[in-house]
Amino acid sequence: MYYESDFIKDVYTTGDVAKYLGIAPRTVMRKDREGVIPFKRSDTNRRILPREELLEYLDKTGLLYRDGGKRFDVIYARVSTGKQEERGDLDRQVVNVLDYAKEMGLTRLKILKEVGSGLNDNRKELARLLGYIMEKRVSRVFVNYRDRLTRFGFRYIEAVCKFNGTEIIVISDETREKTVQEELAEDLVAIIHSFSGKLYGLRRSAKKDIEQSINSLPEAGNE
Repeated sequence: MYYESDFIKDVYTTGDVAKYLGIAPRTVMRKDREGVIPFKRSDTNRRILPREELLEYLDKTGLLYRDGGKRFDVIYARVSTGKQEERGDLDRQVVNVLDYAKEMGLTRLKILKEVGSGLNDNRKELARLLGYIMEKRVSRVFVNYRDRLTRFGFRYIEAVCKFNGTEIIVISDETREKTVQEELAEDLVAIIHSFSGKLYGLRRSAKKDIEQSINSLPEAGNE
């Protein structure tokens, strides 16, 4: 089942339609030839399906929920290591936030969860969340702690949310669990390792430059 507000593009390709229907692109092309799916042609003669046509087809096949383009809520959960995920920390985090969020009245909900350091600014699910927010599709973001979103720079994300009409709701801003303290220690160690590696690289580079300078000097007695 798909929500109407999930579809934000004006036109969709055969590959897009195949993904939504769970069939092969070749089957989608056959349905086009049979007139089942009303594809149109682009200037380059490629099959394209307008958004409304796709929504109408999905509606007929029972795969669409007409929500009128309403916004949805998001639960974002994160742990730093695979070990934490294995011992159930990530799932417990989701359950904790979900129990709280239900009391505030949820209508539509997406759950995004991932494993990654709070210092990593290239997290897949965080990028997806920010994309939803900047498309003005998110009403509220529920997180267990502020640092689930990011270890540093929380106010920047908060500013982006406010600009796009999204509210961040932090469930447990004061209480700290042992797992969170462990993560902070791991992140600090990661920072030290990162800077140590950079310093080591700078030293190697400087040493190499000195050696090259020495090797380029003329030998004694050759002048």
